[in-house]
Amino acid sequence: MNTHVSASGSSIDESNERTFRNKKAKKITAGRLAFLIHSFIGLKLSVIFCVVLLSGTIAVFHEEIDWLLYAEKRATVASERMNPGAVYDKLQAQFPESGISSFYTAADREQTAATALKSTTSGGFTVVHIDPYSGEFKGETDFLTVGSFIRILHTNLFMPLVGRAFVNFFGVLCLIGLVTGLIAYRRFWRHFFTLPRYRGVKFHRFLADLHKFIGLWSLWFVLIIGVSGSWWFYHNPLVLYKLAPPVVEALPIEPGLSRRDIKQLGTSTPTKLSSAEIVEAVHKHDPDFTVILLRPPEHNGMAYSVRGMKDDLLTSTVDSVYFVHPYTGAIIGSRLMEDASFGRRFDRAMKPLHYGTFGESGLADLLVKSVWFIFGFAMTALSISGTIIYYKRTRSEVSRVIRPSMSNTKKRLLRTWLVIRPWGGPMSGFKYLNWLFVLVMCIGISIAFKLQREGTNSGGYHYQQQTVGEWKVSLQVVLGLLEKDLPPITPGRKTNVNAFVEGDFSNIKFMYVDFKKPRTLRAPGFVIHGVTGNLAAHVVVPRTLPEEPKLWLTIEDWSGEFYQTSWPLMPDGQVTFDKRATNIQ
Repeated sequence: MNTHVSASGSSIDESNERTFRNKKAKKITAGRLAFLIHSFIGLKLSVIFCVVLLSGTIAVFHEEIDWLLYAEKRATVASERMNPGAVYDKLQAQFPESGISSFYTAADREQTAATALKSTTSGGFTVVHIDPYSGEFKGETDFLTVGSFIRILHTNLFMPLVGRAFVNFFGVLCLIGLVTGLIAYRRFWRHFFTLPRYRGVKFHRFLADLHKFIGLWSLWFVLIIGVSGSWWFYHNPLVLYKLAPPVVEALPIEPGLSRRDIKQLGTSTPTKLSSAEIVEAVHKHDPDFTVILLRPPEHNGMAYSVRGMKDDLLTSTVDSVYFVHPYTGAIIGSRLMEDASFGRRFDRAMKPLHYGTFGESGLADLLVKSVWFIFGFAMTALSISGTIIYYKRTRSEVSRVIRPSMSNTKKRLLRTWLVIRPWGGPMSGFKYLNWLFVLVMCIGISIAFKLQREGTNSGGYHYQQQTVGEWKVSLQVVLGLLEKDLPPITPGRKTNVNAFVEGDFSNIKFMYVDFKKPRTLRAPGFVIHGVTGNLAAHVVVPRTLPEEPKLWLTIEDWSGEFYQTSWPLMPDGQVTFDKRATNIQ
């Protein structure tokens, strides 16, 4: 009898245990799993998430912020604008010894000055401003204005190598958060007009209701940000580092001057057309084309790039471009959005949709940006409120761990430990990843301001000035704008060779650099390109270098004569010097 009872009891216990396990297993429903994923992605990187969202929200008005803060950026509206090319010519005449590049005509803004980048003697840039109506020079500002600082912060967190990919990854997280949030919020479509409860409820309950309410009304906006960010993440880093196949056809190589075109220019120094004549040539070819950006050729084999827009929906103002022969004014190529494929149009639509810039100008532009700002702020509030909700829910558990009998010192120590411990809490070990990114971001910001203050000429390896033909040339090798104090020569890695030329640069047909002596003058190395004060070649350092490597320079003039010289590649203290602040060997 006892045996029977025992067996029966054992059978009942096993049955109860199975029932308990089944109930426990059933608790992990699709909604519960979605909630866990939703909470995870919102909490583990919450600090960086807030930085990205808030900076993106403010960056919507980055142009307007600078317009309000800097008088140089404001223009006086007149009945008629000057030819934008003539304005550019006037600005270049203002600074004949400096390189003036990337001229923004401000044709899409009524009260905004035209701007361009001006190279400085220290190897940096400033921004110069000129009235597009009168041609009056308005002044000069730093490159890092308040608006541009916020824009760069949102674009890459001042981490040039990984920042853009990391910010793009948050687009993927937004998309996942959107889907999991809808799954976790049962019958969400019934609650669009359910206002958050605030009377007689705890604060975290009010926040939870507010979180859901804002989330529902922000669905369309989160979808836009999530899709555009995910699209960019696919391209950078996945396609960029060949981790995924491209889904949009690669842009064709920009048309330039052929060997025959250059040969036809003759053996004496030719005269380039003015920017005003270039713009006139484009308007004669296409009267409906609005010129937004002018980019003169950076070497004699390039075309003059005239970027702008027509009446194309959901495209950037500089997506369409004409390529103009800089000596004859002939249109040698074009890349217009009206002729683009569906894939290219879809790709180009991501930027105006993401930043809310498709209003183009005037009241429509301000209205669209205001909507994007409001809903961007709503997304930031979603991130912050979600973190607070989770913190409030876990706070009671922490309170149970702290016994009333403990001394105040022990309570403070225990609370501190519960915050910094690598496990537990809303962020667990991810808190260290968040603060690591904040630290790296702050270092990048400090380097950016140092670069603005000092330029790049004080870093890298410097190669003493030599006479080459009728010119005097010195060189500098630096890893990059934000890496001027890192070793500039690393086998297999791309580096930058900057050239400083005294003499009439227009008499130079082409100038080349290489890390080995050219075997033939038909292929003498990498072309140095750019504008005065910012002439450079982007060169890949060979994986293997000889025992005494040299840096070679080759100049070809218009008569066909070649001139060569070289320097020891590595610092020798005589003609090649290490000018890095850290002097890292």
